[in-house]
Amino acid sequence: MEQHLKTIAQIDQYLKLFPEEEQRLTHLKNQLQNSENLWTRKNFNGHLTASAYVLRGDELLMIHHVNLNKRLVPGGHWENGDNELLDTAKREVLEETGISHIRLADWHLKNQLLPIDIDTHPIPENPKKQEDVHVHHDFRYVFFLDQGQDISLQLEEVSSAEWKKLSEITKENGNSGIEKVIEKIQHFIL
Repeated sequence: MEQHLKTIAQIDQYLKLFPEEEQRLTHLKNQLQNSENLWTRKNFNGHLTASAYVLRGDELLMIHHVNLNKRLVPGGHWENGDNELLDTAKREVLEETGISHIRLADWHLKNQLLPIDIDTHPIPENPKKQEDVHVHHDFRYVFFLDQGQDISLQLEEVSSAEWKKLSEITKENGNSGIEKVIEKIQHFIL
């Protein structure tokens, strides 16, 4: 219950910074008001995930996700042991890419560890994991690479990883969610 209330408070604070996004968070807010368990991936109405936008200068770490067959940033589901969704984002970077030395962007520290973005989006059915079509409420955080590190892929989930220039991503990616976060990064962080 404490986590539930903390998430409601976090969304309220987020909407003070980004009031124009209230409408797109309606589904998430309704689930929280109905006391749904958003911390289990078996809640196909919607559950919580977190993503990490890891920057190296003007480049963003991108992975190719095996199951979704899409180029994304590292991210995944909240798990027991993750105190915050911020912890989920950091853990997923380590699991999916082997990168451990990252530093949270100061913007988050100045804004009560709020995510830079919250996005609700559909996920297709995954018969391998016995998952129906469902919804992810993705809390997005920005990190900086602290030092050069080799990438070590989690091959069950990630087929490749590369550093892409932010300007190239906005032109070619076709993923409006990623483009929206890049705009926020360029406005608030860089």
